[in-house]
Amino acid sequence: MGGRKKETRFQKDPSWNFYYCPYILRTGEVCNRRCYDLKGCKVHQNSRQVSCKECDEPTRSGYDYCNTHAKKHRSREYYHRKKQAKLALTQILVGNLEVNKNDTT
Repeated sequence: MGGRKKETRFQKDPSWNFYYCPYILRTGEVCNRRCYDLKGCKVHQNSRQVSCKECDEPTRSGYDYCNTHAKKHRSREYYHRKKQAKLALTQILVGNLEVNKNDTT
């Protein structure tokens, strides 16, 4: 009963400092949850966030562009995906015709 105040974990170990999550939400606000990790809170520490290559707006897109600038890349990818599917379909059809031709002769 020494009359001393009991030390808390924070007072014993200075490495138990709290940080605030720097993650920028879709609304444009900062998350600001208290966390132990400098990278961010447990929800956002593994989230990908890159700035847009054209306007420097933070984004999570796989194209590294914000929604307004990623449209051209999405449409190009869609075009090539459709083109490859069409080529694969024609190769299958040609292959089936050759198989059928060999069966009848």
